[in-house]
Amino acid sequence: MRHAFTQAARSALALGLFAAGLGLSGAAAAQEPIIFVHGYSGSSSNFDAMLMRFTASGYPRAKLYGFNYSSLTSSDRTSAASLNTFINSVRASNGNQPVSVIAHSNGGLVVRWQRAKLGGQAGMRRFITLGTPHKGTTSAYGCYSPACFDMRPGSSFITQLAGAGCDRSLWSANDGVILPASNAQCGTSVQTASVGHIAMLTDTSVYNQVRAQLP
Repeated sequence: MRHAFTQAARSALALGLFAAGLGLSGAAAAQEPIIFVHGYSGSSSNFDAMLMRFTASGYPRAKLYGFNYSSLTSSDRTSAASLNTFINSVRASNGNQPVSVIAHSNGGLVVRWQRAKLGGQAGMRRFITLGTPHKGTTSAYGCYSPACFDMRPGSSFITQLAGAGCDRSLWSANDGVILPASNAQCGTSVQTASVGHIAMLTDTSVYNQVRAQLP
């Protein structure tokens, strides 16, 4: 679930970040565990660029966790149950400390179900979504799997959530996958630069907005 990075890559990125004044301040260097949840047909490796930026800024690598789930075969309800087990394990390994979660795309729906329906909100300090189809996306009519059905506007999954489980959401007007783009708004919403759906995972300005939402 975790991904190793070469020391050279870390050092090079660290130099760039600190030169830009993006090093962590003492107040921002909270040592809470952070869990990253990928989107449909993805994997935790989708967050590699973001994890490198976190570690280069001084965040302990041992506190960063990637959650993988079977998005092509499992419903979001099933994946949420697996996430619940994973989060409980991470918390148990960290003195039962609350976690923060950063989720991309469909991963945000998985987390919302875990928070709203499985009692996960109590153990989660902050929850940030990137391009999540909170109100569904018409692009989900082009794929056929339980998770795709869950992402369709007006699905039973979205209807049962009834807007619950949100916290902070980042969305792009040029997302291209979440249609309409405004459906990625839920809770406290922040518009990003006009980057594409996948670029939200690697864009520097989006990363900076994620960091700004964590405190």
